[in-house]
Amino acid sequence: MILKPDRKLWTPPRSRSMPRSWFKQRGFFTPMGFMKTPFKIDAADFDGFNDNMRLGAGLTGALDSKTGILSFWVRFDANQVGNFINGETTLGGGTVRFFANWGGSSPIRVVARNTSATNILDITSTASYSSGATWWHFLCSWDLAAAAAHLYTNDASDLTVTTLTNDTIDYTVGDWWIGVFPPTFNRINGCLAEFYFAPGQYLDFSVVANRRRFISAIGKPVGLGTTGASPTGTAPLIYHHLNDGEAVANFAINRGTGGGPWTITGTLDAASTSPSD
Repeated sequence: MILKPDRKLWTPPRSRSMPRSWFKQRGFFTPMGFMKTPFKIDAADFDGFNDNMRLGAGLTGALDSKTGILSFWVRFDANQVGNFINGETTLGGGTVRFFANWGGSSPIRVVARNTSATNILDITSTASYSSGATWWHFLCSWDLAAAAAHLYTNDASDLTVTTLTNDTIDYTVGDWWIGVFPPTFNRINGCLAEFYFAPGQYLDFSVVANRRRFISAIGKPVGLGTTGASPTGTAPLIYHHLNDGEAVANFAINRGTGGGPWTITGTLDAASTSPSD
């Protein structure tokens, strides 16, 4: 006699793989339904003592306006004051019209001024950030005419508003710097990746789909396009990017439309980790 398995007692093992819908909702598929290749990038390490980048001119195509978008990834390697970006009225000095910085174990801050050097945008993160192995993504936008501002840290709203005035930001300044308060103060001690700045553009980042243009649902970088034009359809004035394995000196190449390459002071090193790891 041949014994047959009891069909009432036996069921096939359940698959442990995630359903396709889970991946689709999180942006893993192209519009044609193909699985996306993971977006891999490298980052540049600024040593906090000698390293920074300078354009040495005004941004090509810059216009004074009431809007802007700033997005970048950073890993803080030491709790010291550091400037991410500065725009000044004259080459190598003058009055600062735009800056974003971090005080070391503190919030980040973004400030923009009009031609009279009056603060008309002054926003900070609500939370404070300290040195460590964590990569942070800071995503900001503003539209002063609409009294709108957004600041998201790793995809979470993180905004405190000090000043939001309906006036015009002076973006047509004579010099721009990254990683320092010029000429030699407040050098950032940490690593930067995907540094994107778009004066004159705006996206409402309270809309999740707009944030997905810069950060994935699992908290990783997404491709911004060769010139950084993918998020809005228009290339930003500043976009510094490194492909996976690319020479770190190429971080000085501005893939945006605002001019360059920028000049490196010191020697940038390849970061030991990446936000896409």
